[in-house]
Amino acid sequence: MRDNMIQKMNSSMIDKIYRTIPGWTLGFLFLVLIAYVAKILGLYFPVIGGVIFALLIGGMIRNTMGIHHSFEVGVSFVVKRILKLAIILLGASLSFGQIIQIGNQSIIIILAVVVGGIGFTIVLGKLLKVDSLLSLMIGVGASICGATAITALKGTIQAKETQTAYAISTIFFFNIIATVTYPFLGHLLNLTALQFGIWAGTSVHDTSSVVAVGYLFGQEAGDIATTVKLVRTLFLLPILLIIPLLFLKKEGISKRETIIKAFPWFIVGFVAMSIVNSFGFISVPVQTVLIDIAKYFILMVMAGVGLQVDIRQLFKLGYKPLLIGLIASVIVSGISLLLIFLLV
Repeated sequence: MRDNMIQKMNSSMIDKIYRTIPGWTLGFLFLVLIAYVAKILGLYFPVIGGVIFALLIGGMIRNTMGIHHSFEVGVSFVVKRILKLAIILLGASLSFGQIIQIGNQSIIIILAVVVGGIGFTIVLGKLLKVDSLLSLMIGVGASICGATAITALKGTIQAKETQTAYAISTIFFFNIIATVTYPFLGHLLNLTALQFGIWAGTSVHDTSSVVAVGYLFGQEAGDIATTVKLVRTLFLLPILLIIPLLFLKKEGISKRETIIKAFPWFIVGFVAMSIVNSFGFISVPVQTVLIDIAKYFILMVMAGVGLQVDIRQLFKLGYKPLLIGLIASVIVSGISLLLIFLLV
């Protein structure tokens, strides 16, 4: 009886301790572990790289064993919040002047990708007789910033939850393909770090994949890709103003509130960090530590992306949304690459 009382007391203490732990803790620690394994494997197999290993390990776990619901909050926290922190830290590797220079070199390509990608996708959707709003969301996601753009756009047009989920899943699928294929294609095409960074920054969909792809190619390419992607993300704001004029605006949703909510505030942190670095306040050793931390966070993010990939759900979409996503991805990539060869 005494042993039972002690056991109950211990169980009660464990429950109390568990309740005091933030909900994201388990998922966060799980991704720390996966990232560590991926980093070690990346050192042994540098041709593949830690980022790809992180993505593959996460995907294999999700589609074989699955993950407990208690991990999902932490996984979402890392993919959404830790990614932004990683990007802010990456600002320590650049000066403000470099950001302006990279932005000027890529702005025409970004504009062409955004306008051309959205336009071609809408036309393609009509040809395949796919719902116009679904085609629009896939086009915006492929051309600007993936799931973030789709989610923000949903707040300004009459899009159903199923349409939003289809669009995000489609874009998500091609993010994974880009992460695996872009570095290989970049070396095959003999692209310079500047060319590859602009290509990744203007054509890969989600920010997490852009950063991962860029740094797989190299440090310089990663810095450029991150900067270009953040400039490209800002194009979401005029799109959120223009699109509701062409489609019915969802009742009860304030356009101003949607834009404020969608604004990528972490870009401010990235620029602020680069300004601090421009004045020489970040020493080289500190800069190295910050970049190493950021890259480890990216490994965690890509492992989290892998843990969110449910292959069975992708096959339930049907072939038309996936076909539109594939063609949209190829169009965006092709426009970007063509202009890079002409202008850079």
